[in-house]
Amino acid sequence: MSDLSVQIFTQLITIPNLLIAVGSVFLGIIIGCIPGLTVTLGIILFVPLTYGMNTITAFIGLLGIYVGGCYGGSISAILINTPGTNSALATTLDGYPMAQAGRKNKALSISLFSSVLGGFLAALVLLLAAPPIAKVALKFRSPEYFSLAIFGMTVIAGVSNDNIVKGLMSAAVGLFISFLGLESLSGTLRYTFDTILLFAGVGLLPALIGFIALNQVIIKAVSYRVEMEQANAPVDNNLRDSSLSIKEMLRLIPTIIKSTIIAIIIGVMPGAGGDIASFVAYNEARRSSKHPERFGKGASEGVASAESANNAVVGSALIPLLTLGIPGDGVTAVLLGAFILHGLVPGPKLFTDQAVITYSIIIGLIFCNLILYVLGRLFTKQVAKVINLPYGVLGICIVIFCFAGAFANSGNINEMFLIVPIAILAYMMNLFGFSVVPTMLGLILGPILEENFTRSMIVSDGKLSVFFTEPISCGILIFSVVFTYLVMRMNKKMAISH
Repeated sequence: MSDLSVQIFTQLITIPNLLIAVGSVFLGIIIGCIPGLTVTLGIILFVPLTYGMNTITAFIGLLGIYVGGCYGGSISAILINTPGTNSALATTLDGYPMAQAGRKNKALSISLFSSVLGGFLAALVLLLAAPPIAKVALKFRSPEYFSLAIFGMTVIAGVSNDNIVKGLMSAAVGLFISFLGLESLSGTLRYTFDTILLFAGVGLLPALIGFIALNQVIIKAVSYRVEMEQANAPVDNNLRDSSLSIKEMLRLIPTIIKSTIIAIIIGVMPGAGGDIASFVAYNEARRSSKHPERFGKGASEGVASAESANNAVVGSALIPLLTLGIPGDGVTAVLLGAFILHGLVPGPKLFTDQAVITYSIIIGLIFCNLILYVLGRLFTKQVAKVINLPYGVLGICIVIFCFAGAFANSGNINEMFLIVPIAILAYMMNLFGFSVVPTMLGLILGPILEENFTRSMIVSDGKLSVFFTEPISCGILIFSVVFTYLVMRMNKKMAISH
C-alpha cells in the first residue's frame, strides 16, 4: 500500500494538475452561474481539450467543472431567482428571499460553505466505499454485466418524470444508434444505408455534442428573442452585507451533515440526481426544523440543505460509475463516455488494473472541493457579473467549440457532418417532449448490453435462463424492476410537491 501511495502522490501532486484543477473549478463556477449553460454542456465542451493531457489531469479537469458548476448554479439562483443548474432549483426557495432581504452575501457564503463541506464529505465516502464494492464486483461475468447494464437503464425512470413510455422510446433511439456500423464480434455491417459516414458507426463525442451541446444552443436560440430583454437586464451584484460567521457555520453543520447523508444515499441510485437529492434534503430540513415557518422566507438551513445535497451527489454518483460502470445521471453518463474515450473501462477492474489512476482521480475530487472554497471566497462577486452576458455571444462561442472539438477528437471531418443531423434530431425530440438523456444512456450502454448478451448466449448455448439461474444476475434484474418502480413513485411525489 505504501508503494501505491507514493505512486499516487507523484502522479497527482504536479503543477499541471494543480493548474487544471484551479482553472476547471473556476470555469465550472462560471458555467454553472449562467442560466442556459449546464454542467453537462461544460464537461462535453471540455472533453476534446483533454486529449493532449494524461488521464489523471484530464479527469481532474472534468471533475473540477462538475464541482464548480454545482456551486455556480446557486449564484444565479440566489441573485436572480433563476437556477443556473437543475440541482440549484431548491436553492431558490430560500436563497432568493434572502437576497431580496439584503442578505445576498450571507446567502452566497452559506451556499459556498455548504457546497464545499457536502462535496468533501461525499468524496471521502467515495474513497472509502468504492474499493469494497469493486472487490465484490470482480466476481461478475458476462450475465452479471448484462444485468448491470439493464440496471443502468433504470436511469430512464429517473429522467423521464412521469412519462416512462417516452423515456423508453428515447432510449430505444440511443440503442439503435449504438448498433450502427460494424458489429463488435462478427464484424457485420448494420444499418449503414450504404453511407460511408456510418460504416464506423456514430462516435461517442459527436453524439454527445449533437444531442446535448448543440441541442441546448438551438433551444436557447429559438427562445432568445423572447428572453433577450430579461437576459440583458442588469443585475445588482453588490454584496454589501456581512459574510458567514464561525458561529453560524457551526450552527449549520448538523443540517449539512444530515443533508449530505441523504444525498449520498440518493446519489448512488441511478436516475435520482442532484435535483431530487436537494429537494428531499430540503424537505427533511424543513420537517425537522424547530421553525419550519421560516422556510421559503429566507431560512439559512434551507440554502444549506439544498446546496450541501446537490454537491454531495457529485461524489456519491461516482460510486456506481467507478465500481460498476453504471452512470447515475446525465453528467456521469458523459463522464462514462469520457472514460471510454480515454481508453478506460469503468468497473471493478479499475481498482486493480488502473489503481493509481483511479485513486488519483478520487483524491483529485477532494482537492477540487477545497479549491472551490478558496476560489468561491475570492471570486464569487466577480463571477456574478457574468450573469449579465448576453446569450447571443455565448451561443456563437459554444458552436465554435462544438465543431472544433469534434474535429480535434479524431481529425475526421465526417464526424463534423454527423453532428448537425444529430442536433436536429435532438431538437425535434425536445419539441415532442422526449428527453435526450435516455437516448445518451442507450447509446453508451448499448454496446455493453449487446456484447455481454452475445457472450452469455455463447457460453449458455443460447439459453436465456442463464440470466436468471445465476444468483447475482437474477438479483440485479429483480432489483432493477423494484428500483424502477420506486423511482417512478418518487418522481410522481416530487411532481405533486412542486
